[in-house]
Amino acid sequence: MKKLILGALLLLSTTVFGQYHIDSLYQNKDNNLLYSVVQDYDSISLDVLNTKVKNWAGTAFVNLSEVLVGETKEQIVLRFITDDFYIKMMGMATIRNWYIRVVIQMKDNKLKISFYDDGNAFWPGSYTGTTTVPAVQAGKYHFSEYAFKKEGVASKMCNEGIGNIKPVCINMANGLNLNILSAATPAANEEW
Repeated sequence: MKKLILGALLLLSTTVFGQYHIDSLYQNKDNNLLYSVVQDYDSISLDVLNTKVKNWAGTAFVNLSEVLVGETKEQIVLRFITDDFYIKMMGMATIRNWYIRVVIQMKDNKLKISFYDDGNAFWPGSYTGTTTVPAVQAGKYHFSEYAFKKEGVASKMCNEGIGNIKPVCINMANGLNLNILSAATPAANEEW
């Protein structure tokens, strides 16, 4: 009997520790900050940084005008939908599109990129057999409300999908950093 209880506790502990925790997703859950990083550069002016960020955003999102929310000389704000989050029920994955807001702040020789959970995208309603699933308006949920239980542990159906979100942000920040470090700024009179 003791071995059975010990085995059950061991199984329970691996299940709990194998689940994603809310503190692993958010850097600051009070303002829905998923990930933020500051990069320092040697002798890159604000104007050059601004140009490189716009060039990166234009290639990363293809249609920059669709994701550009706001722009000043010192800051660019983007909002895009990711389809990397999904829920899994009865072995089937259902994608839940989600908005991510990216705030890129620039100074001479310095850049800060921050990613925020900006809420769910619109989910259309559906009908399967005898079950009707109502539509969900955009912005109704943040990950903290939708994917996590009160204890801060991801629900079983969201656990795998929630693990995809932070890597998306980190990879995007790394891509921007690599673009800034490697991409040469073309001269004004450069001929093709």
